[in-house]
Amino acid sequence: MKRGAILLIAMVLLFMWQAQAMAGEMDILVRKLVEHGVLSQQDADEILQETRVEAEKERQKTIAATREALMTGEDAPFMLAESIPSFIRNTKIKGDFRLRYQHNDREGGNNNRNRGRYRLRVSFVTKINEKVDVGFGFATGNGNPRSANEDMNNTFENPGIRLDLSYVSYKPFDWLTLVGGKFENPLWLPGGSFLWDSDIRPEGVSVSMNRTVGGVEFFMNNGFWILGEFKDDSDDPVMWVLQPGYKVKLGNNAYFKNALTVYQFSNVKGNDFEYSSGSNTRNPDNTYAKDYDAWVVSGELGCKTGLALIPFAALYSEYINNTSTSSKNSGYIAGFKFGHEKVSTKRQWKVNVHYQRLEKDAWLDTFPDADAYSGQTNTESYVVKTSYGLMDKISLGANYYHSRPLTGPSDDDDVFQLDLLIKF
Repeated sequence: MKRGAILLIAMVLLFMWQAQAMAGEMDILVRKLVEHGVLSQQDADEILQETRVEAEKERQKTIAATREALMTGEDAPFMLAESIPSFIRNTKIKGDFRLRYQHNDREGGNNNRNRGRYRLRVSFVTKINEKVDVGFGFATGNGNPRSANEDMNNTFENPGIRLDLSYVSYKPFDWLTLVGGKFENPLWLPGGSFLWDSDIRPEGVSVSMNRTVGGVEFFMNNGFWILGEFKDDSDDPVMWVLQPGYKVKLGNNAYFKNALTVYQFSNVKGNDFEYSSGSNTRNPDNTYAKDYDAWVVSGELGCKTGLALIPFAALYSEYINNTSTSSKNSGYIAGFKFGHEKVSTKRQWKVNVHYQRLEKDAWLDTFPDADAYSGQTNTESYVVKTSYGLMDKISLGANYYHSRPLTGPSDDDDVFQLDLLIKF
């Protein structure tokens, strides 16, 4: 048999062998052709040899392409891609690990404490089609929505893993996104965690819109979030959120961002929540005595300085007023940040400094930053946060909180945190 014909048969058989994805299929098929006189034994041996050579070439090519893809993050022409389920090929994975030393010192009791802590978060986003994504994630920590930290204690106790995210996202247009389930907080929060702890994942549905018109970026974040559910009770506590805002450029390097957020609650008064910090006004039965319908005005003025040492700087502020009550019902944050906008590569750095004040019934006491006086209202805090890039995606951070109550015993609280953060 001519060599060209042998190679043709070998390539056809190789294709069939790959399609079957079974190691023994090639030998079986060639043996049947020999038995029926289609091939001589010598031709069969040549075909098998050629097939093995070509298969090894393809295998080495795939290995090299896969190795390059892992190094560059680009797609690779996997030889057996069709045998991998599509949801795996369409899934992106990201996460972070944080190692922390924390010192707490509160006056008025035996509250001097040193802790080793760690946090691990991993999330997965699977693209179902061009418009629909499904996301889910896991994190360390117990059920407390304001902390994913684990303390190093109890003679090497094995910690639990909790469901951190679980949602479906539908994007019918580039400017519109609908999300349902348990998801990251979609609200714009200048300065980070003032009214909302960064670990909180709302549950319910959210709608986000973002469009640029005439050089001005307009956005709208809306939400219907469920706070609790009681069997055979239609008066479940819920909240509605409406946040319209805009961002406008001021010249080539500066911007101003502004938003108004309206919060409407139902069935909070006369209720109670497991992870409350217990600082709002209470009824004799320890249920909430107030409602917490509120409006919030937020603003940030920032610019790229053009300086090598301090490339970015910004001022930010936020004010809240609880319209459901007339006393101890307001709060605000005012601060500045400078350095780099984000710390993601080696030698990048940033500093964030602010003062925050939250009166007793300005805001529901289940939401504020847990590091500022254990997340209580009726407090004021001076906060300094720093971060420096040790390597790409690895940073060292230091945070300091000095907090005290606005009324009652003046028990100052100092918290110092030293963090090693690794993102992947």
